[in-house]
Amino acid sequence: MLTNLHIKNFRMLADLEITKLGRVNLIVGKNNSGKSTVLEALQIYAGNAKHEVLEEIAITRGEKYATKPNEIGDPKATLPFQHYFTGRQFPETDHTTIEIGSLSEKLTIEHTFQRETEKQFTNRDQNVQWTNNDGQNVYFVSRETVSKSKLGSLQPGDVIRQVLEIRKNDKPCPPIYLDLPGPSQSPYSLRQENYDKPCGVISTQLLSQEELDIEWGRIDDVEDEEIVKRALQIITPDYESLKINRNADGQSDINVKLSSFPKYVPLKSLGDGVLRILQLALKLVSANGGFLLMDEFENGLHYSVQEQVWRMIFKLSNDLNIQVFAATHSWDCIESFAKAAIESPEDGVLLKLSKSRLTSDHGKIIATVYDEEALKVVTASQLEVR
Repeated sequence: MLTNLHIKNFRMLADLEITKLGRVNLIVGKNNSGKSTVLEALQIYAGNAKHEVLEEIAITRGEKYATKPNEIGDPKATLPFQHYFTGRQFPETDHTTIEIGSLSEKLTIEHTFQRETEKQFTNRDQNVQWTNNDGQNVYFVSRETVSKSKLGSLQPGDVIRQVLEIRKNDKPCPPIYLDLPGPSQSPYSLRQENYDKPCGVISTQLLSQEELDIEWGRIDDVEDEEIVKRALQIITPDYESLKINRNADGQSDINVKLSSFPKYVPLKSLGDGVLRILQLALKLVSANGGFLLMDEFENGLHYSVQEQVWRMIFKLSNDLNIQVFAATHSWDCIESFAKAAIESPEDGVLLKLSKSRLTSDHGKIIATVYDEEALKVVTASQLEVR
């Protein structure tokens, strides 16, 4: 579990330090204060910046995530993922990296140029990327990083690749070659195996029935089904069970059994609140031992049930060893979170993101931390923290 967080050179977060984190963290702040950006940074951290993870985030933002075949070798083409860096462009200097993590554990992403050189194979070399056999000789391609300050002195025939070099705790992870075609996926094809640490991501949009079917398919334990049942009973007390069939078009058809009605009824007929709770419960189960990241917590949830939902999250985060990060604009959400946090000492932290008023900070985003004691003051006085 992260006890603190440092995010540097990632989107609008030039240098964000959060000195204290809890097991359950609620992030508040005005529009464009970086709430969703913090959640994205944590998703990238959990996934070791794998191409599939970066791609999913870029798709949701409408950003470039792949190089098209006709763009290969075109110096004017926009490359994938450049919007992830502060200023929406790759740094002009070496060693200006995106940094995400804690004081003891950190992920870094650096944009670099690499020169490719084909050599005849003589002995093993750590820089070998692949080999080629022409029938008589074996060749390998060696890649070396070229300083950005020396790009002007390269020879016309030099083959240069633009790369994201990724390291976790100073150990190299698979690099991403930006000017070569990379993986391409549908917006919801990302699987848990793409994450070094289990990570459940709940966006502002409700999942489709197809996507809920995928999440339900990951449940393989009676205890997990019971978690989903208790969650849905917060909104629908007479909920008993859920079943998924395929309709004539081969699409998922989700129905639920209610004690007050003899037949299964369509899940959608129960409203957005039930869909949101089901999504939350399924993501909690799949995030066992990792992170749960939830944007706009209040979406679909009436204020009257939010305190119960927070109590469930506090309990399950402990039972399943999950660290939760959620974002909100809603005072009702803050108030219900505070009540649940005060009941769970040492577990809940409220984080307010805002622009620094110091001239020397040039309006950078900073974080104010409210622990349980501070939350008592916030709720008692209805202090505005959004």
